[in-house]
Amino acid sequence: MKRIEAIIRPHKQASVLAALAKLGLSNVTVIKIMGLARQASFSSTYKVINPDTETQTGLIPKLMLLLFVADDQVPPILELIRAQAFTGDPGDGAIAVSQVEQIIRIRPKPTPVQGKKPKS
Repeated sequence: MKRIEAIIRPHKQASVLAALAKLGLSNVTVIKIMGLARQASFSSTYKVINPDTETQTGLIPKLMLLLFVADDQVPPILELIRAQAFTGDPGDGAIAVSQVEQIIRIRPKPTPVQGKKPKS
């Protein structure tokens, strides 16, 4: 099992998610993030404690897509995300893939470990 974290431009969300849905993937977590990167074409302005002053943070809004997928699904997903998120300009994003040892679902009632009685 693999964990895929893809950082993309916010306006690319719809096309990336639509393409992932065509592959049959519906379990995607989308997280709004801000970050510093090589892309320097945008910086957010935030009010600080003194309302008469402002500070340029340099933080750029992005989205992080989080997916947990089977090992054999990784290559087509990576290619799909790259193709859909690509603009050709600096700041298109990045994709990280890591190994996942175990995923435990929260909703289903856990099954007792063999040899132990469940607590009542």
